[in-house]
Amino acid sequence: MSEPLVLKRAPTDRIGRVLFAASKAFALVGGLVLVSMTLMSLASIVGRAAFNKPLPGDYELVQLGCAVAVAAFLPFCQMRGGHVLVDFFTANARPAVRGALDALGATLVGIAAATFTWRLAVGAVSLQQANDQTTILEIPTWYAVGLMVPSFALLAAAGFYTAWQHWCGRLPEADRDAAGARP
Repeated sequence: MSEPLVLKRAPTDRIGRVLFAASKAFALVGGLVLVSMTLMSLASIVGRAAFNKPLPGDYELVQLGCAVAVAAFLPFCQMRGGHVLVDFFTANARPAVRGALDALGATLVGIAAATFTWRLAVGAVSLQQANDQTTILEIPTWYAVGLMVPSFALLAAAGFYTAWQHWCGRLPEADRDAAGARP
């Protein structure tokens, strides 16, 4: 747990700036959703303790809101190089090797996120057609699944962008070291 909290700088190229700004906006919206879920939970707990009257469906709303919020944080984490790195075997490798491995990892993130985007979109349509709803509030579950699709699409774009940046060597070694906490 001795890793520094310093992460790489924001991109300077046009595509990177757009992806970074979009990722940051998604993360801020995700944070607002979590704050809303926290306040709603607090109101429900106070209502349950003080008046024996909790908010109906509070668990359902927390489940849906947290799923959407977590998905919204992922692109920003990718753009900032904040995902967990296991560099035990590569800590002493040449910068070119580490850059190539970082590019491969980011490419795999992009591929996985693109696959998740596709399957979430298909799943949202399937849930809508099945008229799937939450038990208490009868909220259509496809709303939350559909709201996660743009986050995973942005994560895929961020993964491919960061892979390209690593592959081209555009991320300075000092930034990669700070992001990955390499010695």
